[in-house]
Amino acid sequence: MATTPDRDERLLSIGQQCSDPSCLLVDFLPFKCQHCTQSFCGDHFKVEAHKCPKYDESKHNRVAPSCPLCNNPVAIPLNQDPNIRMEQHINTECSVMTGKRQTKSGPVCARAKCGKVLFAPINCKNCNQQFCPSHRFPADHSCTSAATTTATHSSSASKPASQHISEFSSKASATSSQTLEAVRRKWAATPTPSSSRPKPAPAASPSIPSNSPSKAPSSHSTNPFSKTDRRAKAEKESRRRAMEARAKKGLLTEEEKVILEAENNKEKKDDCLVM
Repeated sequence: MATTPDRDERLLSIGQQCSDPSCLLVDFLPFKCQHCTQSFCGDHFKVEAHKCPKYDESKHNRVAPSCPLCNNPVAIPLNQDPNIRMEQHINTECSVMTGKRQTKSGPVCARAKCGKVLFAPINCKNCNQQFCPSHRFPADHSCTSAATTTATHSSSASKPASQHISEFSSKASATSSQTLEAVRRKWAATPTPSSSRPKPAPAASPSIPSNSPSKAPSSHSTNPFSKTDRRAKAEKESRRRAMEARAKKGLLTEEEKVILEAENNKEKKDDCLVM
């Protein structure tokens, strides 16, 4: 472990002593005066606290006075009488006395009756114009593009529900005509379960030998253990139910109505024969 004097020397070498003769405090984070370049503590780093001898208030604390007529700041050069400079401004530069407009050196806010000079202009995405921070939103500068967009949305929202439904149904009917035609062709080309099976031969026909292949079942009888018959019957029933559901909504064409009526009659006939 280091001795106490060495440790104190290392700690004292980190900071600096305050240059004010009445303080002389060792500060680990000293402040340096920009005028006299001396180090001070947190209580004496200001020029009025340590009475800096190199600080000249007439040079470093210069404030441009405002013109009493046009309210614009008037820059006064160094070592010049402020009264002479103000009189010169009123006689030759003041917009109230001379009637001259002030020239603005930058872009101006596009909102009417604003006219602020834009040092950091903000561009509106709707109308592509530049505005000041006070009028940067579309509602603050009465943006025409935003108003047009809002009116379009409000007009579309104000339409009644029946008009939206009619427009949607007209578009759907125009786009689904080809789909309905394709479904109709597929329905006509799909064979029914009775037509997919071979017709049974007459019972009294002597030309059919006794050792011929298994005969097809009757047109009104189905084999409950046949996977093909069950699938065909399920597909047929599904198509019939879909057409009945569309018939309740009034979406069937004349051809589809005829097909549905024939299927229903055939189903009733089959039920009667089964019983």
